[in-house]
Amino acid sequence: MNMLFRSILSVTACVSLTATVAMANTVTLYQGTYSYSVGGEFTADTSQNFLGNGYVSSTEQVAGGQTGFQTFCIESGVDFNPGTPYTYTLGTSTAPDSGAAGSGLNLSVGTAYLYYEFATGNLTGYNYANTGLGLSRNSDAGLLQAAIWALQGGQTYSGYAVPTISNNSFYAAALAYCKSLGISATSAYEGSSVDVLQLWVNSNDTDPAQNQLVLTGSNWSVPDGGMTVMLLGVAIIVMFLFQSLYRKVQSLQLYTTKVKRSAK
Repeated sequence: MNMLFRSILSVTACVSLTATVAMANTVTLYQGTYSYSVGGEFTADTSQNFLGNGYVSSTEQVAGGQTGFQTFCIESGVDFNPGTPYTYTLGTSTAPDSGAAGSGLNLSVGTAYLYYEFATGNLTGYNYANTGLGLSRNSDAGLLQAAIWALQGGQTYSGYAVPTISNNSFYAAALAYCKSLGISATSAYEGSSVDVLQLWVNSNDTDPAQNQLVLTGSNWSVPDGGMTVMLLGVAIIVMFLFQSLYRKVQSLQLYTTKVKRSAK
């Protein structure tokens, strides 16, 4: 009876383990025509379907026999091997990797904004069509990759120009957008439109590979950096001042009425 019970437990444990392994999400990354040097664009084939989250045909590519989405890395000091399957989790920061450049950092508002605009086909100036004299989608991918690294802890990489407002329009756009909201482009993103695709070499998520970006919502969302609270505070102050003024006017009218009555 004991042996039978142990056998049942053993089979149950195996089934549970198999189910756990089977449920692990997997991703395979590919370099392609639009990859700039060692950076993005990369094509990501994932076990989950993220394509319905706002990706458009120009930011979807076929690789490895299936349609994946185009993405960019956010860690210049962590590697991955193209064509190799990895497990992945979703998060709001990059997985810590012994102090490697870009690891252990929150996803920034500027990065999330640029990737959302890119993935939905709305990034101004990006040559999605890969047409025009002296222009290429590949070079734009390099500029966007450099901007993303810069917005993620000021990372740089050999072969990529350090972004400035004058030499990188995407970097400039992120700074301008965040300035309009009254927040820093490098502050932590707390919206629900973009996540970090945290890659892992092993199935128990303890050995990080290069983290990527992914759309998780089709509608752009971003915290307003306290702007709503500030406006609410201003509104309350204005209402208070208005009420005070109204009371003073009422008091003055009452006083005037009393004076007129006394005069009679």
